[in-house]
Amino acid sequence: MVFVNLLIKPFWVFGIDRTVQNSLGGSDYGLYFAIFNFTYLFQIVLDFGLQNYNNREVASDNSRINQLLPAILTFKTILFILYLALCVCVAYPLGYLSKPFIWVILANQILLSFNIYLRTNISAHQLFVKDALLSVLDKLLMIIFAAILIWGNLPGFQLSVFNFALVQLAAYLFTFFVCLIFSLKLTHKIYFSFDLKQMWGIARETLPYAVIHFLMTVYYRIDGVMLEQLQGVKGAEESGIYAQGYRIMESLNNIGYLLATILLPLFAFRISKQEEIKSLLKSGISIMFCVAVSIIICLFSYRFELMHLLYSSSDAYYSGEVFGYLLLNFFPVAILYVIGTLLTANRNFKLMIYTLSIAVLINVLLNYYLIPVLGAKGAGLATLVTQLFMLIAYSIYVVYIFKISLQVTFLLRVLLFSALCYLMLLLVSRFAFFGNGSQDLLMHFAAYFVAIPLFAYISGLIDEKTFQLKVGQNK
Repeated sequence: MVFVNLLIKPFWVFGIDRTVQNSLGGSDYGLYFAIFNFTYLFQIVLDFGLQNYNNREVASDNSRINQLLPAILTFKTILFILYLALCVCVAYPLGYLSKPFIWVILANQILLSFNIYLRTNISAHQLFVKDALLSVLDKLLMIIFAAILIWGNLPGFQLSVFNFALVQLAAYLFTFFVCLIFSLKLTHKIYFSFDLKQMWGIARETLPYAVIHFLMTVYYRIDGVMLEQLQGVKGAEESGIYAQGYRIMESLNNIGYLLATILLPLFAFRISKQEEIKSLLKSGISIMFCVAVSIIICLFSYRFELMHLLYSSSDAYYSGEVFGYLLLNFFPVAILYVIGTLLTANRNFKLMIYTLSIAVLINVLLNYYLIPVLGAKGAGLATLVTQLFMLIAYSIYVVYIFKISLQVTFLLRVLLFSALCYLMLLLVSRFAFFGNGSQDLLMHFAAYFVAIPLFAYISGLIDEKTFQLKVGQNK
């Protein structure tokens, strides 16, 4: 799953999305980024917690898909109408409705929400390979369509924000039909009906998931909107600089998201059968720690060089500083994908909602005071403080609820792995392989990351039992 995503999504992020920003300019792309984040803020209305709810319910009992699929599809149809109405009402005073591409972005958000929901039926049946392929189908199609847009020189179809959003719409629409077909094949007899009582029951069940999803979305996405609004005439430019580092951070977050989609049904199944979960939790944390720490140590050291190579039209030093704050966020976010998924599977909703509410307050206040002074750096710092608060709080909950004991040997393995990564970085940084900036940097990365699996094994964080994540196995 991680392999196919690392194969496709980085090419989208660095080959297509970055090229579009460099071609359109920081301000135009910055406005697109701000409006995209704005539409994402209200994804809660589209999702309403249905993704996590459906994944958990169908994973616990696969036959539940026959009742839930038609009911949730009908429910989501009503929700997307409400979503459109809400976005239009809020976008009008912000001046966003004057941009025609907002309507295409809204359609993209609706299709994306349907696609992610439909894929939960597949992951809940533990068809992880199929889910992995579907998770990159939209990006693969976007790469093809966007490449034609950027380099095809088609008459009347030149690169613009509107056309860029349009090629994404075509990819999402095709993916929707594919996901729908696969989901229907998992069912037996299903009946579509407009049952308000059933929808109300689902809404009550999914409300905690919806609140959690909304609060997480706010402190993940509001920074881009606040940057554009609080920085005045420089808002779009600062938002564009923030987007440079954010797109890398978001591509890294996909690794955690993919692991979470695997862990949620596995945690849910084990909890429903009262099986032990400590070994599964340890495996998830070990995997994410190795991924996060190895990436952060390497990319943080080369943050200025990366910004210089990727974005020719910006101040590489300032962009590198912003990217540094965002990159440090990857550690708490990566671990939160594991322990947050466990708390979700265990239905610890009250604790999560209380904590997320405080996190949103912290994030909004910090953004409000830091953005006018520090710009994009302020937004990155606000996000880092918020994520560290969430990591500390959730870790305390997991230790207390599941009676987790911190083992000294595990901490020593963590330190050993981190030290080996740092020493390897010092070693490769001493060599200039070709003399050319981009080639030399690529060879440094290759030499560094090829050693990471070995370091994970030497330190003892990863072994043959780590990836034995099947249900029904007590280790």
